[in-house]
Amino acid sequence: MFPWTIHPKNIDKGCSKPVTLAAPHSEEQLNKIFDRFDSNGDGHLSWEELRSAYNILGMSFPGLRALKALRVADENRDGYISQKEFIKLTRKNPRK
Repeated sequence: MFPWTIHPKNIDKGCSKPVTLAAPHSEEQLNKIFDRFDSNGDGHLSWEELRSAYNILGMSFPGLRALKALRVADENRDGYISQKEFIKLTRKNPRK
């Protein structure tokens, strides 16, 4: 047996508990977050606004993340994420 092989019986019983996710944001908080990144105030997040948001948050590859966000959240395929689509996206279970 190799020393780097991990078996459940070898896990230290004193390990800390797994990290849990933070409580979901209220709709009011989500609206404030949306408004913060809706730089032109039109009620929609464009690719440029999403890219800027990811950049401000310090995420790597903000342009690619913005494209993926549009692909996932833009239900009506108009090229923008509306406030309704944004809130619906944030309510999705990320583990599904």
